[in-house]
Amino acid sequence: MDYGKLLSRTWNIIWDHKFLILLGVLVALSGSGSSGASTGSNLNFRGPDLDFDAQPPQELPELPQLPEFPELGRGLRFPVLPVAGVLALVGVLLVIGLAVWVVSTIARGGLIAGASAIDAGVGSTFSQAWSAGWHKGWTLLGIGILPAIPALILFVGGLGLAGAFAGLRGLLGENLMGLPNATLIALFGGLACIAIPIALVLNLLRTFANRACMLEDLGVFAAYRRGFSVLVENIGPALVLFLIQVAISIGLGVAMILPGILMALCCVLWPVLLLIQGAIASYFSTMWTLAWRQWTGVSAPDVAVLEPSVAA
Repeated sequence: MDYGKLLSRTWNIIWDHKFLILLGVLVALSGSGSSGASTGSNLNFRGPDLDFDAQPPQELPELPQLPEFPELGRGLRFPVLPVAGVLALVGVLLVIGLAVWVVSTIARGGLIAGASAIDAGVGSTFSQAWSAGWHKGWTLLGIGILPAIPALILFVGGLGLAGAFAGLRGLLGENLMGLPNATLIALFGGLACIAIPIALVLNLLRTFANRACMLEDLGVFAAYRRGFSVLVENIGPALVLFLIQVAISIGLGVAMILPGILMALCCVLWPVLLLIQGAIASYFSTMWTLAWRQWTGVSAPDVAVLEPSVAA
């Protein structure tokens, strides 16, 4: 694989078809876009090292007890939000978050379809790419939900173990032995050791499963199987491409430290920050789509056919 040609081809597609950046913005709305931009920095402030000789604790003299004035607190009232209001706010936030995630997932599929069509010389528009993602919406949502299932199982299992611990403490009280406590912790640790690697692997395969869904018309589980097969067959180039993405992300992160801080602090510049994140997300998505086409034996047509305006 010619990585330099792949990266330059990706840039040309993004630059000549800027609607892909708009789809990348929609992907970045959920915070799941491949963005290397950093909007903050880790600042560590350390004071001078003070070295005091260790002294044994000394007993403090007993202070006189102050008089109590219970009448001072009688007129105090603290505003408390009604429980219904809090639940309504949480519900609204959940609905908004779910809507953003759905739009982001459909846009991710449209970004794949649009980049593939452009690379094939067919051409695409925003509406065509969005329509392609929309028609595969349920499958894309299933592909996106699958990596979250291990985390959900871990969460539910943790709640169950916490309930078991509370029940044992209620039965045994202060006589709760260390063995049941250690057993529950060991069970949760074992569950985490199983669930977390599975979630990480599924998140890794999601990139390939999305392309199997959009470009080969496969269902959720078939897309994951196909994605795993393509990854295994091309593990070397995929690893190199992943390292290239990491290197580009680090470079962009360093370059965007100060601009990112300024844009994050100034709300007027938030659209610019989101646009940058969308451009980065669309670039990496297109890069993996072009790589998928090469790995699966789909070669791009002649550049003169793809870019007649440039050839002219």
